[in-house]
Amino acid sequence: MNTKMTKISLAFGFALLAASTSAIAVEYKPHAICDKGAGFCADWEGVSVALTKMYLGDKAEAKLMARIKEIGLEYFDPTEFTMTGGLTCHTKEKLCWTTRLREKLDPKAMKILFDN
Repeated sequence: MNTKMTKISLAFGFALLAASTSAIAVEYKPHAICDKGAGFCADWEGVSVALTKMYLGDKAEAKLMARIKEIGLEYFDPTEFTMTGGLTCHTKEKLCWTTRLREKLDPKAMKILFDN
């Protein structure tokens, strides 16, 4: 992944964190993780508009689509994301960490998303 794409995906994560004024815990769904505070859901492929709509509703879907449009579809990388509280996943690596600093793996998130 090039540096520009990495910066864009991290910026997207930070923008989502800023959208929340409280530390709302992530919700674990079958094969997905959702974050109401950040306003998106993700699965083994990454940030998912369809799952966001299914679990968080039409308003969350519209906000997510607006964020993607703002970033630009060609620069949006759904495979790397950070949720409220710091949970960070990189679906290409099939790894999740408890914080965006990637110091400790999060086995629960990896089990939900990647079944490992």
